Amino acid sequence: MVIKKNFLLKIILPYFIWGISSLRGQLYANTILSCLGDIPNKTSCLIKATSYKINVERIDICQNNPFPSFRKTPDYINGNCINLYDIRKDSIKYNLNRNSKFELPNIDNNINKQGNYNFLSMIFRNKFTVSGEYTVGDKTYKTGSKGPRNIIVGKNNSSKPEKIDEKLTNWRGIQDKDNKYCENGGTSSRCELNYNNFKLTAIGLNADFEETFGDQTKYLFYSSRFNSPIKIKKDTKGYFDIKYQKNLEVYGNGKVIKSISTAPFLFKSAFYED
Repeated sequence: MVIKKNFLLKIILPYFIWGISSLRGQLYANTILSCLGDIPNKTSCLIKATSYKINVERIDICQNNPFPSFRKTPDYINGNCINLYDIRKDSIKYNLNRNSKFELPNIDNNINKQGNYNFLSMIFRNKFTVSGEYTVGDKTYKTGSKGPRNIIVGKNNSSKPEKIDEKLTNWRGIQDKDNKYCENGGTSSRCELNYNNFKLTAIGLNADFEETFGDQTKYLFYSSRFNSPIKIKKDTKGYFDIKYQKNLEVYGNGKVIKSISTAPFLFKSAFYED
């Protein structure tokens, strides 16, 4: 087996991270470090989630940008894309926790499918279900079911943190302010994210896979460029392995933990050629 050195490390940053802007709108730096056992002081740190679930609807690789800014829906035809997974065809739910390998289908003699592939795109359901806990001294801070600021505090014990659901609504927040991590501030539905030296496109979609924001956002579309193109020929065989980091962000004021929420979504993809 040959491992092609076309690794993809990108960051998906759903809006729910920005949704509690009254607490944390100014907190982000280029790098967020791991928590070290103390309470962060007006900043955030990272912990590993106790549980973390996302549901994948579709994954494609594309020669061209599958969702340029002038489009309102993904354009897989002009993007010259190869579909790796589609729940409408495969009838299998993927949450990237139990399943991470996606086979490259046989393209036979389809000339249009041969070439250099530059993008990996995904569509998820607009729901991240997570839970987590963080211990400082003799106190353990756990997620509560009512949201990131619903922190359950107690002595160290065996009870599990409660699961919370977080969703995207608007890249610019309820006050319609520029998102400093979106190029040109972003729009309500779209963010050309530039974060931690990585770039990607993140877009809210409605039930018909049309670009939208607010309560109509049923799905999330993400597209990232490979560090170097992956050349696909008619006889190329192999699979893409997508790994993600299950991180949560802990925010504190130096005295108490104020919130535990889903961190920027990090994933790494490699193509393994048979």
